[in-house]
Amino acid sequence: MKRRRMSAECEMDHSYAMPNVNDNSNALLKKIQNVYANKLLNDITLVVGGISYPAHRFMLCISSDVFETMLMNSTWSDSHQEVIELQEVQQCIEVFPVFLQYFYTGVITLEQSNIMPMLVLADKYNVKDLTTLCVEYMCEHIADAADQGQLVTWFQYVLSLNQPTTINASYYCKIWQDIDCMEIKPPWNKLLKACRNYIKWNLDSCTKCFNTFQCDILVGLLKQSDVVVHDEMQLFGCVASWLNYQSAEKLLECNDSDTIEDYMSSLTEHVMSYIRYPMILPRQMAQLLMVPVVKQNKDFFVDKMAAAMEYNLIKTEKRSDSEHILECTPRLYTCERWGNSFRVRTKVIQNYQSIKREIVTCSSLFDRERELNEESNWEIEMYLKGMCFGKAMLVSWRGSIEVPEVIIKTVRATIKMKLRPEDIGKVARHVRVAILVYAVQNKIVHVVTVVQKVVLFDTNQNLITIDDLMVYDAVNQPTTNEDLIHINDTNVSYFMSDRVPLKFHVIITPIITGLTDTHVGTRIQHVHF
Repeated sequence: MKRRRMSAECEMDHSYAMPNVNDNSNALLKKIQNVYANKLLNDITLVVGGISYPAHRFMLCISSDVFETMLMNSTWSDSHQEVIELQEVQQCIEVFPVFLQYFYTGVITLEQSNIMPMLVLADKYNVKDLTTLCVEYMCEHIADAADQGQLVTWFQYVLSLNQPTTINASYYCKIWQDIDCMEIKPPWNKLLKACRNYIKWNLDSCTKCFNTFQCDILVGLLKQSDVVVHDEMQLFGCVASWLNYQSAEKLLECNDSDTIEDYMSSLTEHVMSYIRYPMILPRQMAQLLMVPVVKQNKDFFVDKMAAAMEYNLIKTEKRSDSEHILECTPRLYTCERWGNSFRVRTKVIQNYQSIKREIVTCSSLFDRERELNEESNWEIEMYLKGMCFGKAMLVSWRGSIEVPEVIIKTVRATIKMKLRPEDIGKVARHVRVAILVYAVQNKIVHVVTVVQKVVLFDTNQNLITIDDLMVYDAVNQPTTNEDLIHINDTNVSYFMSDRVPLKFHVIITPIITGLTDTHVGTRIQHVHF
């Protein structure tokens, strides 16, 4: 719950005028509140959901551009009426008295139960300050919205307000990609980005709202390679649940079993086409045969599974069309096959000292029996306390120059490929490296930052460096709960308390040229930034 107050006070010279202005403005505000509370001098009545609300044209006009046009523009029929009936949906009807009261008091209590209808009203009537407050609240409660099954609704609502005139299939991919939120203007761009990235990177905490996805928006998500899931089977399960929900909804609309069967068969083939079946292990394929949606669409799924098995049984490495590039590109899988997570307690780390962890990943993209033992060893090194380069002498043909000590305040990560002596000069690894950084919002732990980089590790380059992985000041902060420094203005911290360590997850997946997508480059993306 959040209480916010908008002040109507003007900026004055603090040396002498501010106390009087405060007294006068507070007294005026109390009078305005009294006029509203006691229904004095009202000159218009708003009827919403059959309930009458006495109001004042002046307050409506100065608070809302839409009301100003309705009531002051003589070409509008409402401008001559003393009673105006407003058509609102049921959720907005329930919060309308609080919405109207805000015009007079400048005070409102926002919480999960009323935030969505309040935002709808604020946007509909163009109450700009309230719209900004609602968006700020939502950005501060992204994790709560997912936990309560509202996040997808928030995301799709923001999209509905900012849809272009022409929409095609590429649009639904674009909305899930990091391209400045499609030039959406503030404050919507911040909220859209926060919702979008939270959903992509914390899909396991969005199960309560996953079934509310619109079909085209879900398909756009399934086309993305930076979705964080345990494995492809988990994503398959989410989509199967979504299909079951759509079937139940269709049953409420139509009693014709044949119509429903045809509809669901078409919908299943459309959505399930974007599951990456080659990324499902052969031993997991047998589990799919027990899923009801697979039994009901056996021909479709058997074809998909048979094509996927070819990659694991036959060395088929030369397919360059875009469909197979997506099929054979791993997402950000958190299972042990592709990486591991580790936790760090900053209290035990000295300034400029690094910490090291080792992980082992599978070197082959597919689960071929003869390649099961092929593994890659990696050394992960984190510099959470900055870096210090001591004094040194630079020797050149002109003489020696003393280089002063340099301290760099950055959070740096290095990833090194470890090779046995006999592998040097013989082994190369073309991979996508991803680092997931976890943080806390309202006691809910989630992925807040994702780093991705495509790299060719070989004898010439067996180490990469990534700087500014995290906000330096937010990591190197006091460790008492009261003194936590937030990453930004959306109450997100890397620490829940001094007892909860930092958490990372490193994912390294192989790339096969011509078969897997390499259009990642080097990107550092954040949920709330």
